[in-house]
Amino acid sequence: MVISEPRCSATVLLGGTFDPVHQGHVNSALELSQYLSGQATPTQMVHLLPNSQPVHRLTPQASAQQRAQMLALATAKYEQLAVDERELCRQGPSYSVLTMAEVRAEIGPQQPLIWCLGVDAFAGLLHWHRWQELLDYGHLLVLSRPQATWPTNTQLLTWYAAHQVAEAKQLLASPLGQVAHLKLGQYAVSATQLRQQLCTGQQPSALYLAPAVAQYIADERLYGI
Repeated sequence: MVISEPRCSATVLLGGTFDPVHQGHVNSALELSQYLSGQATPTQMVHLLPNSQPVHRLTPQASAQQRAQMLALATAKYEQLAVDERELCRQGPSYSVLTMAEVRAEIGPQQPLIWCLGVDAFAGLLHWHRWQELLDYGHLLVLSRPQATWPTNTQLLTWYAAHQVAEAKQLLASPLGQVAHLKLGQYAVSATQLRQQLCTGQQPSALYLAPAVAQYIADERLYGI
């Protein structure tokens, strides 16, 4: 999939395992789109990017095709959300730096590229593959998530302070090289929690799992159903 949204001010990528995608993911992406869109700015697209072989997480229980289909169902009615399957099509581990380099080559040198990650993922940034090169291709936007605390690693915080901008919207003013923090609504749901509920025969609330996704999970007999 080649990204090309000339009407958008930036290319925004929100990665994850999405095993399964839940309403916290969707609501965060919608809130992010709204925040980055302004009165003089067209609606900002947010691309949800499922990874194939996560490096710092357990292997997903659902297949790549199943996770992509659940994402498609969860985002179908939102024109500001799209699913980017490039990492599912790539062989080997899902390294963020490779994806950012690929997207940068597609969109050219001038458009802002914003890679979004949760605070929990940010805390482990120093263990990411070629993490020092990430800002050569775009910006990082750290999103606050429920029950996640700000990291305390001195090296990480020093690096963050050297590249930080005060407001996340400032990332729209340049193509790459900066880091920001954004607090979104706190959605008290996790994929781990949903998998546990499904495995024990419980039906998650529609507030947490979209009915279309819940039906797909049942049809595919995922997560121990």
